[in-house]
Amino acid sequence: MSTLNVANRTLFIGDNLSVLRGINSESVDLIATDPPFNKGVRDFEGITKAGENVSYSDVWSWGDVQAEWTDKILEEHPALYGVIQAANAAAGDEMGAFLCWLAVRVLECHRILKPTGSMYLHIDHTAHAYAKTMMDAIFERKNFRNELVWAYKGMPSKAARFQQKHDSILFYVKSDAAKFNVLTTTPDPGSVKTFESAERIGYNANHKRNMVTVWDWDKYEQAVADGKIPSGMRATQFTGGNPPMRDWWDDIKILGGPKNKERTGYPTQKPLALYERIVKASSNEGDVILDPFAGCATTCVAAERLGRQWVGIDINEQARNVIRDRLQSEVIGSLAWETLVKTPTEPPERTDDGEEAAPELTLVSPRPKAPRLTARQLRERLILADGLKCQGCGWVPHHADYLEVDHRVPKAHGGRDDIPNRALLCSPCNSVKGKKLTLAELRERRLADGRMMDKSWTNVWFQNVGRHGEPA
Repeated sequence: MSTLNVANRTLFIGDNLSVLRGINSESVDLIATDPPFNKGVRDFEGITKAGENVSYSDVWSWGDVQAEWTDKILEEHPALYGVIQAANAAAGDEMGAFLCWLAVRVLECHRILKPTGSMYLHIDHTAHAYAKTMMDAIFERKNFRNELVWAYKGMPSKAARFQQKHDSILFYVKSDAAKFNVLTTTPDPGSVKTFESAERIGYNANHKRNMVTVWDWDKYEQAVADGKIPSGMRATQFTGGNPPMRDWWDDIKILGGPKNKERTGYPTQKPLALYERIVKASSNEGDVILDPFAGCATTCVAAERLGRQWVGIDINEQARNVIRDRLQSEVIGSLAWETLVKTPTEPPERTDDGEEAAPELTLVSPRPKAPRLTARQLRERLILADGLKCQGCGWVPHHADYLEVDHRVPKAHGGRDDIPNRALLCSPCNSVKGKKLTLAELRERRLADGRMMDKSWTNVWFQNVGRHGEPA
């Protein structure tokens, strides 16, 4: 582990990727964050208590993704690349682009966590399944601990479905050495009666369930010896009446309307009690807490109130004043902001013999640049990602040169030149696809023609009509 190269109570305003890349590896104890959800909402808007407009877009496209990111993921994390491709194929370009944008940041979060560290990723039904698979690919499935369900009440919708009234928080650890403080909760009335009975007579036997709650082991063993209760029942130690907390949290209310005193005006604000619970469970006093999507500083305020150190990052310029006003009013007082909180204008520089200094801190991410790869290099990367086969019919050639590179979604339909929008096709499939069909439409046509996964017709085509010569 290395020493954190960022001071306590530091707030960065800018693209969190450049900041994350500048933080030393294995220097943070806990990351608890509430990123965008890919809700498809062009403008989340709110007005702060100071009268400032706060808004951000939650609409994604491959234009938000830099070729550098896809190259890095493909080269260093092929399983993660496959997850992004699957999301793109199953849920469309918006989901694939969002997941790629998020994944490159979560990779940095994983790097900067200590072996004893944990990450909590707040998400909802919109991208939950894809985010969970992404986290499995980055943290490894064995390091998944919980899907915490935050269930809440709110105004019902008129949708023809069950009411969607919960968020999920994905809890992962860096390793088995991760810190965890067991939190307890209030027992239900039935449990209270059981505990009171156990305390009164020394035990409580539930014959239907073949189990006994034991307060006094001597009295319990004597009752077994006297034949008052049968031997062999499953015995559990009396725990004091407060059972360990479950993964279903329905005791924390949403903030509700603007009259709620905790409200800052930030459009997607979460309750402070929710993040205080997370901070208590996976950190100790003095530990470093990071929120790369700080928003209105819920994680930062929770960390400050519980005696932890914190670092926050947010891309919105308005977040600076929201966080300042909230910390001043709720935690540190009006005079402490200038002396306690650091607001650097440049990302940190690593001191752990890591990569070179992070790129310039910007409020708006630059547009992507097309990858400059030769046709052979592009073919090799696609083979690494998808295997040596035609993505149209499934034919497996005996040489890579029999496969051609084409677009999954044609440019005529808005397809880009990014690697995730490329696929390898045999010449017959490429000829049928042309410049109008998508890869999905080509596959449907191949299935209708009975050509899918049948290589015999392709071999005949190469022998009689093919344009290829035998590869060198």
